[in-house]
Amino acid sequence: MKLKTKISFLLFSSLLLLFVAIFYNSIVDLRNASAKSAESQALATAKVIEAGLTAHMVSGTMDQRDTFLNQVTALANMKQLWLVRSSKVSHQYGKGPFEEDARDGIDKFVLESGETVIESRGGIFEDATVRLSVPYKATSSSKLDCLSCHDVKAGDTLGVISLEMQTNDLKALNYRNIIIGTVLLLLLFAGMVYFLHKKILIYFDRFDAMGKCARAVYNGDLDARIPDELCEDQDARALNALIDKLQASVDAIEHNLSGIVHIDSTDDPLKALSDGSGRLSDINVFAQKLRRDVNASDAYEHIADYFSNQFKIDDVNLISYNPLSQDTKIVYEKKAILCDAQSGCPAARSGERIDSSKSDCICPKMITPNEQYVCVPYSIDNESTIVVSMVSEKKNALNTVRTGAHIVDETLRALSAEIAHHEMAEEIKDLQRIDPLSGLYTKNFLIERMFMIAKESKRTAIPYGVMMMNVDDFTTINTVFGEKVGDETIRIIGQTLLDSLRESDIIVRLSSDEFVVLLYDCDPAQVNNVGERIRSLFANKKLKANASGFIKTMRIGTVAFPQSHKDITQCVAFARLAMNEAKSEGGNLSVKFHTRLLESN
Repeated sequence: MKLKTKISFLLFSSLLLLFVAIFYNSIVDLRNASAKSAESQALATAKVIEAGLTAHMVSGTMDQRDTFLNQVTALANMKQLWLVRSSKVSHQYGKGPFEEDARDGIDKFVLESGETVIESRGGIFEDATVRLSVPYKATSSSKLDCLSCHDVKAGDTLGVISLEMQTNDLKALNYRNIIIGTVLLLLLFAGMVYFLHKKILIYFDRFDAMGKCARAVYNGDLDARIPDELCEDQDARALNALIDKLQASVDAIEHNLSGIVHIDSTDDPLKALSDGSGRLSDINVFAQKLRRDVNASDAYEHIADYFSNQFKIDDVNLISYNPLSQDTKIVYEKKAILCDAQSGCPAARSGERIDSSKSDCICPKMITPNEQYVCVPYSIDNESTIVVSMVSEKKNALNTVRTGAHIVDETLRALSAEIAHHEMAEEIKDLQRIDPLSGLYTKNFLIERMFMIAKESKRTAIPYGVMMMNVDDFTTINTVFGEKVGDETIRIIGQTLLDSLRESDIIVRLSSDEFVVLLYDCDPAQVNNVGERIRSLFANKKLKANASGFIKTMRIGTVAFPQSHKDITQCVAFARLAMNEAKSEGGNLSVKFHTRLLESN
């Protein structure tokens, strides 16, 4: 129900009840006033009759009272008049010549009680009359001593004066007043209704429209406006103008934010903007944190933790893909990754989301197909795509990821500069860690790996074989054949080491012709055997110099970590001692470290 209808019904009902009450009260008051006036007239007439009868008694002319009574009866509005003689008077003087017995119960009641009885009679369509019965009581004053003639006591009722008078003239006056009052009340009611309708209730249409408009805007409908026909009021126009400004501001903010974060303004645009700006603020705070990360591995770990907290998923992995080289790397692994992503990630290559809940998006690289997973790719630049892989054993655990996959996109979009910065820094570091001539790791990488191995050895106790080697009399190559041949020799050594060792082994060019090898998970008894095999392979290679060729040999020192020493840095130093021992024995030899070498040095 409209506000105007409610208010109109309330006001008109109240006015109607008020006027009905006034009308009813006026009728009652007029009727009571008419009855009071008729009764007063009847009482006055009765007093006149009483005075006339008293005068007749005093003058001794009671036999002429009928003339007096007939004159009174002939008065206007007098319907009938009669006298009633009490039993005491009848007992003393007899019943008299006239019929003066009690006519009804009222006469009897007044004779017995000595009280006056007056009644107004007659309905709306009947004659209006007043019935009055007044007791005539004995007195003993000096002017009128009833006791001198009657055998009664003072105050005894000698008789009753009864009369009936018509009051139709008062009734007619009462009706006329009622009709006039009714007409005036109706005119007043109509005037007030007209005033309320034309001057007051018109505002309720505006108030109702303003309320509806405000509620619609509160619920997110920024297209709501107050109709033009109700905009005569300044406040209504101001509200419409305010909503116009609000909508323009919301559209501008949504346009600016939509390129950064996902804005879903279908239900409540203000709430959507608040959620979007909140996410943007969180992402900016996180980006500031990411800038403080020293290396890419820390940044990737923080990114995985961020998505883990966002979606309440424990297992979040990050995969990096280079579209140009098509190289795929697992850059962060929360748990043991359950897919063969390194052989080619479908999400990274296609740029499409892979979702285990969709039959057309099943990943063929998944090792355990019963796992639930969602992999969301995002292109950082032309040379890098990041895949956020979220995995869970629970079927519905990834529903928040499926409905909020845009959060991954907008987060990585905001962090793309930071990720690219860390990737570039990692590439620069890789360049510093790779020797361009041999393709082997440099001394910087060796220092990093020895630090990591030292930390891991305390909890894993994985054995390493440590080898140090260089070419016998390498300076003669540069002197006799030139630097190009010397460089080629270094490349051949590097390739020989790469071909003869495992991917898990670490091969480092330490200086000009000096190399260090860390053999991962190597039996201490086999370290020197590996060194001997490498020495033999290199000794059998023919190096080219101009149109001819030559053969060179190398000397190798070997040591076992942590059997020889718990500090791997010290083990590298021991390997150098063993290599120097091989040199002192003429070269082309692989020597195993022994503590006696410490005594000779």
